[in-house]
Amino acid sequence: MKYKILSIAYTVGGLLLFACSDFLEEKSQSEVIPTTTTDYRELLVGSGYPNNTEPADFTYYFGDDVELNFYNAEYINSSEALRYSLMYTWQPASTEGDGLGDPVNENAGSTAYYAIYERIKGCNAVLDYIDDAIGPQAEKDRVKAEALAIRAFHYFKLVNLYGEPYNHNKDALGVPLKLNSTMTEDFLPRNTVAEVYDTIVANLKTACALMDPLPILRKNYRINQPATHTFFSRVYLYMDNFEACVAEANKALSQGAVLQDITTGSFAGSTYLNYNNPEIEWMFGADAQANQSTYIPKPDFLDSFDKVNDSRYRFGFAFGYNQQYALVNKWITGVLDPNQSIRTAETVLNRAEANAQLGHLTEAMADLNDLRRTRILGYIDENITDKNQLIEAIRNERGKEFCYENFRWFDLRRYGMPAITHKYQVESGAPVLIYTLREKDPFYTLPLPGTLLLRNPGLVQNPSATMGERKGE
Repeated sequence: MKYKILSIAYTVGGLLLFACSDFLEEKSQSEVIPTTTTDYRELLVGSGYPNNTEPADFTYYFGDDVELNFYNAEYINSSEALRYSLMYTWQPASTEGDGLGDPVNENAGSTAYYAIYERIKGCNAVLDYIDDAIGPQAEKDRVKAEALAIRAFHYFKLVNLYGEPYNHNKDALGVPLKLNSTMTEDFLPRNTVAEVYDTIVANLKTACALMDPLPILRKNYRINQPATHTFFSRVYLYMDNFEACVAEANKALSQGAVLQDITTGSFAGSTYLNYNNPEIEWMFGADAQANQSTYIPKPDFLDSFDKVNDSRYRFGFAFGYNQQYALVNKWITGVLDPNQSIRTAETVLNRAEANAQLGHLTEAMADLNDLRRTRILGYIDENITDKNQLIEAIRNERGKEFCYENFRWFDLRRYGMPAITHKYQVESGAPVLIYTLREKDPFYTLPLPGTLLLRNPGLVQNPSATMGERKGE
């Protein structure tokens, strides 16, 4: 789907964090001024929605389910292995510039921090002017609701990259809130994690109030009502507000969100992360991990699947040379095609975990069984009656369902930031080194890119920036 991307004639550059600096300077691509709701919808799609080149999905390399491909010297010695080694070994320098560790890299625009704020800037521009647009009120409401939901989505990602987990320390520093497109001479400081989450919640409440009365649109690459409520349930789950999480998941399911049986029929043996799957409510972005062959699924994670009957294993992975190793394959329709999603599986798992936390074990177990029946051929319902064991089972299922879809790192943070080890080899024949991310390691909250601190003295750096180089043993 191609859209004409409009740019607004007034200056929006520099509006985020840096007083009139050229760091966020943006030159107009045209002199077209948006006036209609159609104009603003296209502006939002082109400048606010996640794009397919956003460098913010590197958390793949941080997780506990990924490992360097030791099966072939070609991969150990590859430039790709070296390029992503800073991320894979949790080095503070990995958040600088393009990830290669240059603390004074002038190419600050390649950082995830900058890229996400660029998208927020587009949302803010739409929100500031959509009420005055020419067009039906219902269309204004839809565009406004989408802009609010997408801005909340971006802030959720930012605060989970650069702020401490909400359920660990909500009073810690999060990220700056910039909620309009006006220029400012002030250097914006960091708001707290709680303040960012409060803004996310407020944005989503308004988005739902505006969007819910409208017809539900599907398969158009724009966030809709079930996707918004599912995302809202995720936010509440991360806040340990389990009652609200269940309520939002219920709303999504009442709006026609359905589970798709992928064990038989056309889904068996094919990719399933595309709009042919009725379970998917919103597709967005792209993912650098498509066709990844250097940093691959960990063998012990793969062993957690029922390799005979679990369809997520059968067609979620391809297998490399002589079937020695697995490659992530489930979403590949094209490297730059939208291949991330919000889908009903998350709605059900969010509700299951929240109900388990509340002690509603029967309801939680029903959701877990419902999901497994659509994933595992011949599945026989289980009945887990211990609360902690059920929560663990739901979280393990979540790890399988959303593996390598940029969920795991954020989930590990809210699970208590467990210790992780990664094996790395500089080159074939060199010693295999073990790198350790300690329990509650400061790196679970990423350092702010140093390039940004040079331009905004109002920002306070995270402790993870001063850890020094992490050594392997």
